[in-house]
Amino acid sequence: MSFIFGGVRGREDPELAAGNRRTRAHFARDVGDERALADDRPTIRRGNHWVWLAVAVVVLAVLGFTSSRGADEVPLAANCTTPAIGVSSSQVTAGTTMHVRLAGPDGTPYVVTVDGEPVRGDAGSTVEYVQTPAGPALQLTQCLSPGLALAAPAGDGAHEVAVLAVSPDGTARQVATTTIQVSGTP
Repeated sequence: MSFIFGGVRGREDPELAAGNRRTRAHFARDVGDERALADDRPTIRRGNHWVWLAVAVVVLAVLGFTSSRGADEVPLAANCTTPAIGVSSSQVTAGTTMHVRLAGPDGTPYVVTVDGEPVRGDAGSTVEYVQTPAGPALQLTQCLSPGLALAAPAGDGAHEVAVLAVSPDGTARQVATTTIQVSGTP
């Protein structure tokens, strides 16, 4: 790897370089070479600092690309004690896809509702829904759900997205809610 980082190629013995410079100066004085005597200053060695700059730019670009959130990512941390709901954006256009994420204790079935109507979010094959009296319910893994894709409701104005916890006897109670603003027509 020395060819990438400079390695041995750029190293020289300073005493040897000074001795060679003195020897060239003596020969130039002996033969009367004024041009060589005038140019008897040590050469400026310019490093390849641009290589390090290019590497730094590439690393920063990769970090920026991998750490940026996509439209389907919802910033919600796992919480094993208090149920919570997060949405990708609090302002959406009617009929577009919005993303929802749930947090809460494992082992409890949760139903997502939009304006009181149960909905089933699409998360590929990562979520299994079970039919309950309150609607299709999902269970969380490690106190967090994957991002669920839902269609934004039609109609301008505020709409409520809520989470219901379904108890073993089939009753459901609202445990978390958030409000989204919908604008435009589908």
